[in-house]
Amino acid sequence: MTVIHLLQIVVLVLEAGFIGFVLFFERQESTKRALWMFILLILPVIGCVLYLLFSGHFFTGTKRMKETNKLSRGLLAPLINSQISFIEKNRNKLQDSTIDTFYPLIHMNLTKCSSMLECTESAEILTNGEDFFESLYRDIENARRSINLEYFIFKKDKTGMRFMDLLCKKAREGVEVNLLYDDFGCFFTSARFLRKLGKAGGEVHPFFQIRLGLPLTLNYRNHRKIAVIDSEIGYTGSHNIGDEYAGGSQRYHFKWRDTTVRLTGNSVLSLQSVFLIDWFSIIAWRNRAKVIRRVGNYYPKPIFDALSKKLTKHQMEQVFTDMLLPGRIPTQIVASGPNRQHLANIEDTLIKIISTAKKYVYIQTPYFTPNEEFISALKIASFSGVDVRIQIPTKWDKFYMKAASCQFVRELQPYGIRFYQYPGFIHAKTITADDTICSIGSTNIDCRSFTLLFEDNAIFYSEEFAKRHRDVFEADEKKSHFIENGKFDRKNVLVRAWWSFAKLFTPLM
Repeated sequence: MTVIHLLQIVVLVLEAGFIGFVLFFERQESTKRALWMFILLILPVIGCVLYLLFSGHFFTGTKRMKETNKLSRGLLAPLINSQISFIEKNRNKLQDSTIDTFYPLIHMNLTKCSSMLECTESAEILTNGEDFFESLYRDIENARRSINLEYFIFKKDKTGMRFMDLLCKKAREGVEVNLLYDDFGCFFTSARFLRKLGKAGGEVHPFFQIRLGLPLTLNYRNHRKIAVIDSEIGYTGSHNIGDEYAGGSQRYHFKWRDTTVRLTGNSVLSLQSVFLIDWFSIIAWRNRAKVIRRVGNYYPKPIFDALSKKLTKHQMEQVFTDMLLPGRIPTQIVASGPNRQHLANIEDTLIKIISTAKKYVYIQTPYFTPNEEFISALKIASFSGVDVRIQIPTKWDKFYMKAASCQFVRELQPYGIRFYQYPGFIHAKTITADDTICSIGSTNIDCRSFTLLFEDNAIFYSEEFAKRHRDVFEADEKKSHFIENGKFDRKNVLVRAWWSFAKLFTPLM
């Protein structure tokens, strides 16, 4: 038997093994199974490698990430259990009726996501890139103790260099500056440029550095956009660090429209806890006590005492009561990622918002390639008389996402769902419903964001805030072009064929 024949046998056995696994043990929905069967059959060997890297089955987090998550859950468990008991007893007495209305969602996020219900004292919606960066620059310039940053993309362009210079300046002044960036998102950003912060006295690390020794993390990227200054001010949403996010780019000759929210209040601490879990999952830490001490530096004494189990039941209930005083916005910061036991934290939250809606659901997303569960929620809402409107871009940064998204628009329009194309590229990721609830974060309406990427969304249970964001949506709608029913059906047959073909690969997009 020649070496070539032996290799052919090995390939056939390997291929048969993977196909058998997909046929009999794959637990994903049928469309994903069919896609993987197709890829394995037409791309021998390469298909097996792709399945290992992109199926989502072969990564549950690094050892350090598991230890950090276990530590976090252990700290939060007594506080979460006490808050569930407190809300169950007092939900009808609390100042905001939306807490009672959305208690099932709040309970799900508490139990499945370890997301505390906390207060936001002020929430400013930033939709203009220049306004966002000027606000963030101002808060960083005024920082006294700490600056914690986590971004998917950090570019070495005009905006990125100004941002880096400011961070280095604050680090040299003695402020603790920590930057966590995604290694894939910053693939074309010079490592030397990013290391400038380390030389200035700050600390900078890549999230899941791309290397041959850890190939299974290639597919699992940190898509979060978080900034926390002095544990008092937080930012989260869709802005990355780069010229296009600031409103101008030489590469993209069309306007980008993002949405980020600036927060103050105890919800900032939840946002910071998401950062800290990611941070300690990447950097080396020697023991539990050291991590707890360092985390304690970021939390006000009442909250840290609660986390450290130093409060009586009565004192803990007083902490919860203070969080939900009149005039404050009840908020949950929900995080999801492939390392979590329950992968679809944010997806389930968004589906629950849609399924609870009685009047309207307004969605903004740069990519619209939802899975079957999300599509069913939209259809049922529309059939129930709910006004479902979705804004997508007119211009796109990824041609294949445009093709797949347009096919979904074609298929969902007959169900009464209304689609609008925003002039330029709308990069915002938001959902607002019934003037009662609003979600702003980093999560796109696509399979990758739902299950493969590390994401975070802020959920606001507030009539006042939801109405404010409804106004933002309606202002964008006035600028947008309504896609008439049947418009995409009249496209050239080759265009429609390309759209349909691109849709096949949406589980990987």
